[in-house]
Amino acid sequence: MRVALFGPYMFELAVGLRENPANDVRLFLDQETLPRSLRSEAMLDDPDFVEIGPWVSGRSILRPSVSAIASRMADYDLALVTELGPVFARHSGIPYVFIPSGWDLTCGPFPLRSRSSRRRGIGDLSAMVVAVRMRAGIRAAAGLWGAPFAPFATAADRLGRPLTHNLPQPVDTDLFSPQRGPERLCDESEASERIVIFHPSRMMMSEDRFLVETGQCKRNQVLFEGMADAVAAGADVRLRLLRRASSPDEDEAVRRLEALGLTEHVEWLDAGRPEGFTWAELADLYRSADLVADEFGGWFGLVAIEGAACGRPVLNHVEPDTMKAMYPDGHPFLQASSAAEVAEAIRMIGDVDHRRRLGVASRQWVLRHHDRSVVARWAEVTLSEMGLVR
Repeated sequence: MRVALFGPYMFELAVGLRENPANDVRLFLDQETLPRSLRSEAMLDDPDFVEIGPWVSGRSILRPSVSAIASRMADYDLALVTELGPVFARHSGIPYVFIPSGWDLTCGPFPLRSRSSRRRGIGDLSAMVVAVRMRAGIRAAAGLWGAPFAPFATAADRLGRPLTHNLPQPVDTDLFSPQRGPERLCDESEASERIVIFHPSRMMMSEDRFLVETGQCKRNQVLFEGMADAVAAGADVRLRLLRRASSPDEDEAVRRLEALGLTEHVEWLDAGRPEGFTWAELADLYRSADLVADEFGGWFGLVAIEGAACGRPVLNHVEPDTMKAMYPDGHPFLQASSAAEVAEAIRMIGDVDHRRRLGVASRQWVLRHHDRSVVARWAEVTLSEMGLVR
C-alpha cells in the first residue's frame, strides 16, 4: 500500500503503518503547524518517511489544484488527511479519507457558527474561503473516520457527510508506559497518603453555546470544586496543571482555585521554553501522578489515552451510550459529572491497591484498542474493506 498522510497529528498512525514492510508510507507536515511536542522526534529527519515543507499558504488554499502538496499526494495510491488536508487531497486525483482532529470538522467548515472564536474583519473573509474549500473536500472524501461523539456527529450531519468509521486515536505505548527503561519509576505518592492529580488539559470553562456544542468546553471547574470538597473532607491532594498559551481561561482558573482555597494545593508547571514539554517529559508527568484528570465535557482525547497507557487511573466524563457503542467490552475511566462525584473518585483513589488495579486495567485497555500498531492494522483492514487498497 502506497499511502500519503497529511496533517500535524498523523505521526503515530504513520509510524504504525510503516511497521508493515509492505507499505510505502510518506508523512507530509507543514512547517508552520508542526506540533511543538513532535519536534524532538528523530524520525522527522528521515527523508524517506517525512517531508516537512511550506505546504499551506494563502495561495495554496486559493488555488489547491496547482498546490505542491496536491501534486505530491498524487504520487501515492491513497491519502489519509486531517486539518486542511481535504482541501488539497480533493485535487490530488487519488482517493482519500478525512480523519478530523477537532477544529477541522466542528469549526472550519462553519464560518458563521465559529465567528465568535476568531477576530472579526479580514479573518471573516479568509474563514469563508477556507470553509468553502473544506466543505468541498470533506464531502468528496471516500470516508470520514471520527469518534461518534456529539460534536463530530453533529458537524458531519450538517455537512450531509455522516461519519463512516471510528479510528481509535493511536499512541506510542512504549513511550507512554508504566516503565521508563528496564525499571519501574518510583511511585513517591504510594509511600504517603498524598494524592497527586495531573490535569494537563487546557483551561476552557466558558459555557458558551458554541464552545459546548463543538466540544471545546472542558469544564475544568468540576474538577476544582470536587477537589475542594475532598480537601474539606480531610484528603491530602496536590493538583498539577500546565501553563500553556492555548489555555484561554487560565486566569479564570487561578481566580477560581483561589476562591476555593486551593492555591496552596496547586502546582503550575511550565516547560520554560516555547516548544513546551516533550512527549517524554509528559510521560514522566503522567507517571508521577496517582490520578490523571482528563476533561468533563462528554468526550475524551489523548490526555485520557496517554494517562491510561502510563498505567494511571483516569477521571473524566464521557457520554455513556457512545462509549458503549465504541467499546462494547467497556472502558476503565472513572466517571464524574459533578463536584460530589469528583470528590468520591478522589476518595476511592486513596486506596492504593484499588488504584494499582485500576491502573493495570487502564494500561491493558489501551494496549487492546489504542496501541499504534493495533490502530494501524485496523486502518489497513478497513481500507481494504472500502476497496481503497489495490
